[in-house]
Amino acid sequence: MTSKNRNFRFACFLVAAGLTGCSTMDQSLELGSGLGFAVGTAATVGGYSAGGRSPSLETVAIGAGIGAAVGLVTSYFTHQSVADDRKSCEAEQVEMHFGDLPPSPFIVPKPQTKKGSR
Repeated sequence: MTSKNRNFRFACFLVAAGLTGCSTMDQSLELGSGLGFAVGTAATVGGYSAGGRSPSLETVAIGAGIGAAVGLVTSYFTHQSVADDRKSCEAEQVEMHFGDLPPSPFIVPKPQTKKGSR
């Protein structure tokens, strides 16, 4: 596998992972730190490779750590912002939010019958 093909697959993975959503703060922090770790590692290795050198394990670990920290902070503030937006929407009685799934067409609700009716 060529390095361009491998880099393209890695970039596709990062984009796909970045488009996922999280419902809890824990999930947001896990996703943010994981993506930050991956991006920090890729940036460090890519930067050294572009310069024609091979990075040491220490420099890759530092880049991954910085990426994970930035991802944690970013995911925390993003999750808080979305939670605040949803709280303000609840006051307006909005029933659906961006990312919510529409009702399934395969689930047919049972009709509400009154007592004594057939």
